[in-house]
Amino acid sequence: MGRAIFALVLGVTLLPFGATVAFADEGPPKPSPSPTPPPVVVPVSPEQLAQAKAIAEATSLLVRIDAERDLAAAERAFVADRLDHLRAEYLQIVARVATLQVEADRRQAELDRLVQREYRESRKSPLEVLVSTGSIVSALVATDAIGSLAGAEHDALVEVQRIQTELQAQRADLAAHEADLATLADSLAAKDAFLATLSKAADRLARGGTAAQVAALKELVDAELASGAKIDELVAAAAAAAGAPAFQQALAWVWPVRGIVSQGFGPTPLTLEPPRTYHGIPYPNFHDGLDIAAPLGSPVFAAAAGRVAFVGHLPDGAEVVLIAHDRGLFTLYAHLDDTHAPPRVKIGDPVRAGDPIGVVGLTGITTGAHLHFVIRRGDEPIDPSSVLPRS
Repeated sequence: MGRAIFALVLGVTLLPFGATVAFADEGPPKPSPSPTPPPVVVPVSPEQLAQAKAIAEATSLLVRIDAERDLAAAERAFVADRLDHLRAEYLQIVARVATLQVEADRRQAELDRLVQREYRESRKSPLEVLVSTGSIVSALVATDAIGSLAGAEHDALVEVQRIQTELQAQRADLAAHEADLATLADSLAAKDAFLATLSKAADRLARGGTAAQVAALKELVDAELASGAKIDELVAAAAAAAGAPAFQQALAWVWPVRGIVSQGFGPTPLTLEPPRTYHGIPYPNFHDGLDIAAPLGSPVFAAAAGRVAFVGHLPDGAEVVLIAHDRGLFTLYAHLDDTHAPPRVKIGDPVRAGDPIGVVGLTGITTGAHLHFVIRRGDEPIDPSSVLPRS
């Protein structure tokens, strides 16, 4: 998941993203033969591009962490502003719902009175009215009113239906705002935790010395290892809950993003990659997916049909989407943007191969804008190159 950052400290020469030799596919095939406009990269501000460039071009761990902190702080400010704005809108909708509910109750009571009156009056003949009032004029007026009640009742019913429709729309908007507020609150908490981790590492590095560098590295590695454990937990929970998925179908795979492969799957010389036993062979360092470099804001697609099992942050701050597929397979999409274009899917959503699910971001510990793409069956990683279409 972008652990090449640690090569900066270990003295390993890093290839620039554009210098890799494995090219990703030009993009997912269209799910239907109807023409579809090409994916559009989410607009990125000059400040974001400058911050992303600073991260990618960092020449030391301290510079790298400072650049990451600048970006995270800017993103946190943006999320906090959106959260405040959304909360204000939410309170306005709550007030509107309360007003509409009072009006709906009043209109319904009015309609009930009209219906009850019509029922009572329709059971009286003009003679009964005359006897009860002692007035021919009153009897005629009463019988005329009986005939006009149908029109009044209709108008009242239309008004009740109009208010109920508006009330339903406002409640749906309220539910959408609640979901957005929860998402933004999660993003804000992740930014705060990530900034705290980076600040602690920066403070250690500022004191200088090899011991400080080792300690700072260990903290970042621990965050990534915790993220790996969280992925295991999410996959296990989703597998236990899935049972026999309702989306049984042959899997057709597409590349999840347009870009170039900056780090492949399998054993790696990077000594800070976690150990893993793969096909019965233990490796001291193993990269469990593909890192696909792509411009910030590039659309990310579901690699195969399935159902969204998780959307949220890992302990290292990376925004991820986890999708459950047939045959016990899962795909993970990491480092998605959670600020300007958060994932557009939620838990339980069905997706088809090629459906957009989010955009490339810089969340979590990264060396630049890229997608970390993983395929899992239980706790066993699968080489994405073995199932993705060849370029």
